[in-house]
Amino acid sequence: EQVHLALGRSPDTMAVQWATMDTYCTTATNVQYGISESDLDNFVEGECYEFNVGNIQIQQSHHVAYLIKLEASTKYYYKVGDNSTSTWSTIYHFTTAPDATTLQSSLPQKFIIYGDLGSGASQPDHSSTIMPWASLEVQTGDIDMILHVGDFAYDLDSNRGLVGRQFMNEISNMSAYVPYMVDQGNHESGYDFAHYTEFFRNQPYNLDYPTVNTLNGNAPNNWYFSWNIGLVHFITISSEIYFDHPTMISDQWNWLKSDLEIANNNRTLAPWIVVNAHRSIYCSCDSDCGSAATTLRAGVKQTDGSYAYGIEELLYNYGVDLWINGHEHNYERMYDIAPNEIYTYLSGISTQSTIDPPATIYIVTGDAGNDEDHEEFSYSQPSRTAFRTSSYGYSRMSIYNETHLYWEQVECDLSVSPTVVNEVIDSF
Repeated sequence: EQVHLALGRSPDTMAVQWATMDTYCTTATNVQYGISESDLDNFVEGECYEFNVGNIQIQQSHHVAYLIKLEASTKYYYKVGDNSTSTWSTIYHFTTAPDATTLQSSLPQKFIIYGDLGSGASQPDHSSTIMPWASLEVQTGDIDMILHVGDFAYDLDSNRGLVGRQFMNEISNMSAYVPYMVDQGNHESGYDFAHYTEFFRNQPYNLDYPTVNTLNGNAPNNWYFSWNIGLVHFITISSEIYFDHPTMISDQWNWLKSDLEIANNNRTLAPWIVVNAHRSIYCSCDSDCGSAATTLRAGVKQTDGSYAYGIEELLYNYGVDLWINGHEHNYERMYDIAPNEIYTYLSGISTQSTIDPPATIYIVTGDAGNDEDHEEFSYSQPSRTAFRTSSYGYSRMSIYNETHLYWEQVECDLSVSPTVVNEVIDSF
């Protein structure tokens, strides 16, 4: 159960993770795969990791296997299970990422992006989520990847982890077919982020700072890391480090600076740079857009009154194209914003541009639907904001070439319109 994919560090690798409800990893970690559904002629053995958080949460075994030396832009079929007992899952499939040879025929690249998605186990009767429509798009479209920018299930550790287990099974009609890339949110902080860290062990973890520690023990660092897919360099960072693990701030900031330097030198191959985290650097809904956003934007205040380890200066200095976050349970697309005065939520300078913008464009997409309901806007819309709504939905990003990106917001909210859903309400 809980089958989900993640991209590797190169187009020829796919990481598969799943769970079994046994203890002490008594079930083997095997994958059979191939380019024909009737002939899964490749076999790989992975690793198993125990998960129980000191017997407080339900015990699970998490299995991770890496499929390597795959052909680019190729459809593969696979099943997971235990070869020794002939116990196998259903057969799933995925398409590998393009390489330099297959890239042009793989355009446009298509991504689904959202944050703050709850589980059916945590939904009130009046609520809705994007799952029916996003999963249909995955099953019927050419989606290359999903990016979930924090806050899962509400919460992964709720009811001894049963809510998280149900959530991981609910998303498997998407995550077993396309890579499901993630970052951690504030709702993952239970047991020191143990569930997020273990449930998504298959992310392409950070090799420079390779481990993190939770109440389940040491694990690969999937709190901040990066990967390439086609024309895009994606970077996941943890906004939660600024509030829950301040001793990690400098390491993450220095790593981000180094990664952006490398990415900038690779613009010929991956011209688009997208950075994502959970919390906002800019927004206009409520107090989240004040001191917490200032901390991420400007950094930590030092004893001499200056600020250090701010994210915004790195985004601007290295020409990051998009910053994407969740946390606010709404959607807000801003224009380009360049650094200016750092103390208020109205700081920053915008040319209101979406064509060759001179600074990073900021987007909040945290309205996938959860039991905390909609989040309305209590502040007036600033001039830097192009569009905002509190209705549930998800975002699409399409990369056509090295100069053209197309963004859409899809509304999926039964409380707004029971009859008209899956409708594009914003684009640029």
